[in-house]
Amino acid sequence: MSSPRLSSSVYRIILLVSLAHALVHLLEQSVASMEQVISAAFDLTSVQSGMLGSALRLPYGVGALFAGMLADRFGEKRVLILYLLGSAVTCASFSASNSYGPVSMQMFALGSFASMYHPAGLALLANQTTLEQRARALGMHGVFGSLGIASAPFLAGIVLSFRPQAWQGYYLLLAAFSGGLGVLLYFQLQQTSPTDAQVRRHSKPDSAAPPADETSFHLWPYLALIIGAAFSGIIYGGVLHFLPRYLKESSANDVIQQWTGIRLSGQALGNYAAALALVCGAFGQWTAGRIARSDRLAWQLAIVYALNIPFLVAMAFLSGPGRLVAASLWAFVHFMNQPLYNSLLPEFLPRERRSLGFGFSNMMGFGVGALGPPLVGLFDEWFADYTTSYLAMTAFAVLAAIMPLLLSRRSLTTARKCP
Repeated sequence: MSSPRLSSSVYRIILLVSLAHALVHLLEQSVASMEQVISAAFDLTSVQSGMLGSALRLPYGVGALFAGMLADRFGEKRVLILYLLGSAVTCASFSASNSYGPVSMQMFALGSFASMYHPAGLALLANQTTLEQRARALGMHGVFGSLGIASAPFLAGIVLSFRPQAWQGYYLLLAAFSGGLGVLLYFQLQQTSPTDAQVRRHSKPDSAAPPADETSFHLWPYLALIIGAAFSGIIYGGVLHFLPRYLKESSANDVIQQWTGIRLSGQALGNYAAALALVCGAFGQWTAGRIARSDRLAWQLAIVYALNIPFLVAMAFLSGPGRLVAASLWAFVHFMNQPLYNSLLPEFLPRERRSLGFGFSNMMGFGVGALGPPLVGLFDEWFADYTTSYLAMTAFAVLAAIMPLLLSRRSLTTARKCP
């Protein structure tokens, strides 16, 4: 039986929340996009650069737990507005940065405000859709997120093409985007509550899929999922932080110069190549939203985690333009996990605590994932190449793939029974 149609008001919520999702990933990837320029400006080692990435990613993860508590208590809209306006002020403050210490503290503040998005945004969408609709809605939401990730290095490439050292100007642009979207959501997004519309059981009782139990917390399935998300988060943080630098070292600039007569700066080229690779993640999100099946989500998620492995191995050993191909294919499969994961997780959470549940999940995914950048930086300094770094990431992909397989058929069936 086909899924019930979404109302125009819910489509509007999805669009507004998805714009906020795109922006949070643009903010999150800002340090990776300007990593080479900031490192040159403050003469940072690879490990110090990785620590700068962790300064943003650690609060981005850990803060999500507290943001989930705030969203459950004060409502998702208020938390989203605070995230946007706080990010705007923090990004504007980078114009006064002149040393590594203050930049680290500002990155910490930016990560703290950005951490507020996922618990509020994901809970808002989960509460406005049924299980059958959720994967497609989250697929759309995920496409915006992937485009936000890709737009960070693309925007950085444009800025660096004109002003090679203008990393502070880049953050002023992000301040304008954040402030403008904050004002838009303030006037256009309606405050919602757990009793609101879309899940008023507009689907008929004869639906083929049993309705979810929205009052119970299923601890062990939930833990298995978030541990898998933590392993996947290490891969995400480690690969993306150094992706522009990794792709800059290919021979793509020679090809571009041969075809167009234009030679880009190394920093701009690496960011354009990273943007191209990460756009593939948007297609992965869309694909996952289309192929997701509510009765097979755990198996699909395990397969997607496992598919990271061959492309990480390829990234470890390839050179030249092959790096861009491998990175693009990795991005496609890696980002497929998000609609699947975010559709499955609410099944094990009580409806009134979904913001908190998503918050703890993001604390694990992005907080533990903050170990990724310094880990890759450390291997890079020890071995002077990316081979060991990306091979190490495959171990985390194996561990992530095992976690959804621990969800027994019984746990999935129990979560979907009526109370």
